Amino acid sequence: MAFQAPTPPSTIPDLDAPGSAKTVDFPPDQQQHHPGRVTIQAPQYTRITQVDPRCRGHVCPVTIAADGSSATIDFQVRTHWIWPWTVHIAANNDAPLAGGQFTGSLTFEGVTVDWTVNITQGTPGAFGGYANNVPGGGGARVRFVDPDLHAAAAGFMVNDIITSVDGQPVTSSASLNAALASKRAGITVPVGITRNGTPMTLQYTIDQ
Repeated sequence: MAFQAPTPPSTIPDLDAPGSAKTVDFPPDQQQHHPGRVTIQAPQYTRITQVDPRCRGHVCPVTIAADGSSATIDFQVRTHWIWPWTVHIAANNDAPLAGGQFTGSLTFEGVTVDWTVNITQGTPGAFGGYANNVPGGGGARVRFVDPDLHAAAAGFMVNDIITSVDGQPVTSSASLNAALASKRAGITVPVGITRNGTPMTLQYTIDQ
């Protein structure tokens, strides 16, 4: 039976960041092929969490890159591709706040097809409390932490001085607000602080 090129998925999943993985099915070609390799590239700002080639009665190992950016399926025997290949895909925390459509690829027998995901628009982040300026551009001093928000759970305390957000320097309350507003509420980022003169890092799930 002649080889038939893989077919792109018929649906485009909506991915939230943060959010759980969604599935994408590549329809079967129902044709015989020899042993070979399928290479899958994840769309930008996404990661592959699982691949199910639905092998029946033979070995077809799946390898996923540590960062989820790609995956391979190795078919080791002659077989029929009669079930869809399912890829589980999730959006990364660094996805743009505005969201958008992003394209990956699947290559098999030298033929490449594109596949697309839609990353939904995020909610701008905000600090779960109140901070004011440290003189001389020394950061943002915490004056209040809302006990019901993530800032309290992260361990922020009154008089902590926030000096960075996810590696981005914070020199004032305005720069703190700007750094958080450029990120999606709900993602977790490292926040550098100084507490009683001692530098520390808190893992903060950004409030909204």
